Amino acid sequence: MSKINAVAIERQYCSGGSEIGRKAAELLGVPCYDREIVDQAAERLNISPEEIKRFEELVMSPIKAQLHLRRENQLDMFEKVFAAETEIIAECARRGPCIIVGRCAGYILKNITRTLKVYVYASPESRIERAVNEHGISFDDADSVLRRYDKKRGDYFNVNTRQNWSSMQSYDICLNSTALGTDGCARTIFDMVKASEK
Repeated sequence: MSKINAVAIERQYCSGGSEIGRKAAELLGVPCYDREIVDQAAERLNISPEEIKRFEELVMSPIKAQLHLRRENQLDMFEKVFAAETEIIAECARRGPCIIVGRCAGYILKNITRTLKVYVYASPESRIERAVNEHGISFDDADSVLRRYDKKRGDYFNVNTRQNWSSMQSYDICLNSTALGTDGCARTIFDMVKASEK
């Protein structure tokens, strides 16, 4: 078995996935790429990071996405955004071991380097608590915000990979950050990467 060179983390909104990525990267002594990918893609396409987010949020079901983007004459730009992010993710992995949060990285890297594909989830209660305390979302709005963001992430993943974002079959390991805590999840990732070196 070859060594794991990259970790790709997909995560429910407010499950702590970005924090887990940073903590695991610190334990492993490797870089963690998250929002930097969006910023770099925006720079390459000469558009703002906000425009990148807008194109990502246009994604619905695969068929509806294609129809909507064609109607708005935006299909070409949507494809350019994903192509730019794909190129950047591949470059990050080729530079050396790393952790990448979101953006279908596990799918993108499947033929580039051995990648540990991780899905982070959490209980509704702990996600709502994180949404309120860390993101300033009102308690009354939190549940609908969580569902909306999860749908966006799922649709983006499903459209671009033709796989199911929330299915455990799409990943090597699924981590419950409510049960394990962000430190426990980071340590689990660390242990799995280190075990691949033996």
